[in-house]
Amino acid sequence: MKILFPLLLAAAFVSACGGPQLTPEQKAKRAESRAIVKAAQATAKTVTVNDKTFSVARVVKYNHTIVELVGEPTPYYIKDVEAASRAATGCKGKFDAGVLAFVGWDIQTIDLAFLRTKISGDFDGWTVDLDC
Repeated sequence: MKILFPLLLAAAFVSACGGPQLTPEQKAKRAESRAIVKAAQATAKTVTVNDKTFSVARVVKYNHTIVELVGEPTPYYIKDVEAASRAATGCKGKFDAGVLAFVGWDIQTIDLAFLRTKISGDFDGWTVDLDC
């Protein structure tokens, strides 16, 4: 419960009032970014870390990877996502916490499979910023 409440609070905060309206330029930039990520995902590598299989797409333009668990949901953590990114690219990487950085608990120990079930809409995977 102590984990669920901050998560729900953050989700309510982010979704309040539907968010700002995007300008045509912002919409075009978002569409371009989505196309770049989709193209990277078409050439994603599959790696295994701690008996879990991950799809790792390297997005060269943004110098990061998009990492997603493949198959049935099973508990996995930031360290697993970072290790999958490293295995696929040979680069060190740091998990991009995004909005998770604001929820007020130790994100290193949260089960990302659990969080993934709470995300609706477009979700390509977890972002890992590369340091090559």
